[in-house]
Amino acid sequence: MLPPSTTDPAIYPILDRVVAGERLADADAERLFQSHDLLALGRAAHAVRMRLHPEPVVTYVIDRNITHEYLRDRTARFCAFYRKPGDDDAYVLQPR
Repeated sequence: MLPPSTTDPAIYPILDRVVAGERLADADAERLFQSHDLLALGRAAHAVRMRLHPEPVVTYVIDRNITHEYLRDRTARFCAFYRKPGDDDAYVLQPR
């Protein structure tokens, strides 16, 4: 659950450095990661994007990591493809 107020003025000086293109210390990056001020983080991210890529078109990459072997000796609850050895629909793709 988020705190009652998600405004986090302590991150604003850090975000100013981010928008200016300065490198952050590890502690600053961790502070941003822990912040719940999503609007301020989003505004800063947009400002950086506009500085680096001002063109009006935005695209996104959908990352897929293909694993050719879905037989596991442990359960993987996050994986929709997980199968136990011996399952009827289990398979292993062989290299060509």
